Amino acid sequence: MNERMKILKMLEEGKITADEAAKLLEAVGKEKKKDIGSKVVNGIMDGVSSIVGAIPGTIGSVFCCTMGEEKEIKVEKGDAFILKSVGSSIKLSHNDKDEFILKPSSGLIKSKKENSTITSKIVGGSVKILYPSSLSVSIKDAGGTIEGVGSAVLSLKQVGGSTQLTFDEIEDVNIDSKGGSVTLYVGDCDVAFDISAPNGEVEFDVPAKFTVEKEDEVKGTIKKGKGKLFIYASYGNVSVLPLKEKEEK
Repeated sequence: MNERMKILKMLEEGKITADEAAKLLEAVGKEKKKDIGSKVVNGIMDGVSSIVGAIPGTIGSVFCCTMGEEKEIKVEKGDAFILKSVGSSIKLSHNDKDEFILKPSSGLIKSKKENSTITSKIVGGSVKILYPSSLSVSIKDAGGTIEGVGSAVLSLKQVGGSTQLTFDEIEDVNIDSKGGSVTLYVGDCDVAFDISAPNGEVEFDVPAKFTVEKEDEVKGTIKKGKGKLFIYASYGNVSVLPLKEKEEK
């Protein structure tokens, strides 16, 4: 059993709290970076607390459930999706149908639709999520990985994990990351961007007009700048690359 699963097992058995589990998961992810300073650690821990604190009842709710089977939810116009996860591997994909489909291969999960909001709470394990491209997505994650196809309207707060998403369209994408890496592959997008990585680096390899172009900060527009892309990554690196570069790999 790897370190991450041991932590989740202790959480399941009630030996540690949700807050303690999130901190341990983040520490495991950062184990190789021995030279990280106390200021960095404190910043990351504050971020973990803020995210876990914003998931009231997540652990209790999830552990009331058995391992979830595949779940399908009808999506209607105006619906939104909220994902709250700790130590999970999440793969996002678009679905041509008006259906939200959750396919877990492991982990503890609770998912439901109430009014016009679909909410999924996930602890540990690996989950594939298919959703219509029109669905707005909000994610709060501690110590996990988020990858796949992003929504044109996306909000992501992550601590101690990694994000790798592709975008064919960007209307309003806001990413706040602490102690992790963010990689975006963008297609034929029309967007204004504001990206900063304090104590990290920004790699921006997409043709654009820049108003600010520094090692840790870039601002400017791709095409006319109709959409909005905002990324703030403290103690981590950000890469924005052409979609064709990923397709060629």
